Amino acid sequence: LRNYQKEACDTFIGDGKSGFGTLVLPCGSGKTIIGIAVMEALKTNTLIVTTNIAAVHQWIYELLDKTDLTKDQIGEYSGDRKEILPITVCTYQILTWRKDRESDFPHFGIFRERDWGLILYDEVHVLPAPVFKVTAEIQAISRLGLTATLIREDNREDEVFSLVGPKRYDVPWK
Repeated sequence: LRNYQKEACDTFIGDGKSGFGTLVLPCGSGKTIIGIAVMEALKTNTLIVTTNIAAVHQWIYELLDKTDLTKDQIGEYSGDRKEILPITVCTYQILTWRKDRESDFPHFGIFRERDWGLILYDEVHVLPAPVFKVTAEIQAISRLGLTATLIREDNREDEVFSLVGPKRYDVPWK
């Protein structure tokens, strides 16, 4: 870990028993690496929520490449696969999919029933969107939001903090 990555991880972990909050770091600064470091420190069931299937596959690749985790420990929950394992990677869209506005979220219930030690929200700035906000109802001991920017056109940036936790670390673009 680079010094700022370790500092971001340590700031999030706090006393080591729980953590919650948002880390804001520029593109290319290693937010995925920080997320992996947090996962390593907490050693718990983890749900990683991403913005698209390419990001799901990227997280899985990075976890396999940079940890001792094996394929049988990392689940992909997507349109093609429905695996829930100690580390599960999915999209905001799959969690919030439903047949129509009056229907329940069929996939969401599955995730609410599991004991998650950590929920990691990648690109957490999308979370305040009305369709994705419901994903914050999934319970976990720790919640980590990662983003390069908290800027939103609808000015709902502060909602990230109420849904995931306050800004714990911020690295300016410079």
